[in-house]
Amino acid sequence: MNILIIGAGAIGGFIGGQLAAQHNVTLFDRAPLVEAVRARGLRIITPESEHTVTNLAAFTSLEEIFTHTPRFDLALISMKAFDTPTAIQVLRPYADRIERFLTPQNGIDNEDLLGAAFGRAKIISGTVLNPIAVPEIGVVRLEKIGRGIGLAPVDSPIEPYVDVIRATQLLVRTYADYRAMKWSKLILNLIGNATSAILDMPTRETFADERVFKIEVQMLREALAVMRAQSIGPVDLPGSPVRLLAFGIRFAPLFILQRILQPMVGGGRGDKPPSLLVDMRSGRTQSEIDALNGTIVKAGKSIGVPTPVNVVLVGIVHDLLAGKADRSEWRRNIDRLVELTRV
Repeated sequence: MNILIIGAGAIGGFIGGQLAAQHNVTLFDRAPLVEAVRARGLRIITPESEHTVTNLAAFTSLEEIFTHTPRFDLALISMKAFDTPTAIQVLRPYADRIERFLTPQNGIDNEDLLGAAFGRAKIISGTVLNPIAVPEIGVVRLEKIGRGIGLAPVDSPIEPYVDVIRATQLLVRTYADYRAMKWSKLILNLIGNATSAILDMPTRETFADERVFKIEVQMLREALAVMRAQSIGPVDLPGSPVRLLAFGIRFAPLFILQRILQPMVGGGRGDKPPSLLVDMRSGRTQSEIDALNGTIVKAGKSIGVPTPVNVVLVGIVHDLLAGKADRSEWRRNIDRLVELTRV
């Protein structure tokens, strides 16, 4: 197959590099990454091995890409969720030359956006459970094994593409309901993310503090309430028992839940910090907060489910990113976060 990777960062780089062993893979990204891949190839590091992929085509221009390869069987949309509208605009002139689009992005809106632009029958929903990092340009590192990739149809069968994704050598599991899959991944993405970014603390430390842990549980209970109100049930994802986790969040006493979740969450990402903290420390002015906690707020508002803790977390992250709040004043300021999220 001819496969196009739109955004060859952590997920796009790893999947594209792995698929290149059996398929013709082309990367579309910014100049630094393209230049590094052309000069040295793409280096892939896993807990078990390390190798460099040299048979990747890489371009900064879609016009060049489609001159080089007129048609693609699959395009992997793997940039941040807030870049999806931009990706749609640049891909629109070439949409009839792409058979299917796969979105393993965070959040729950990408399928609808891509489906509205290119047709829902062409969209495949995906989610990646393995933490993957980019230690330097042209290098991707799989932090942990034992998890995998979830795939689900949006509006048409996906069987041939499931076999393609198995070439990543990660566990691949399919789901009938893409919304259940993506909302279940959203629950995992929420854990230890916004609080860690606001307080500038590692997840291991935030989950060790009873006050922060209580905020986390309140935030997650709001998210699960929004799911229930939409008749969306959690599903287990590769390597992640989300149904049991959701049951514990709803019903387990806090002190028991903390003892169970603290070691699990602290080691779940390997050495990779949560995404919102990475963005904050990088000095970026944009993050996926709206695709994560913001999704809970938006959905809750539309169906009449209150989400006060998520509202506060989204507001603080927005203020920090925009420079309206001082990061140094928020660093490890747990008392302030407790006061603002008091329900």
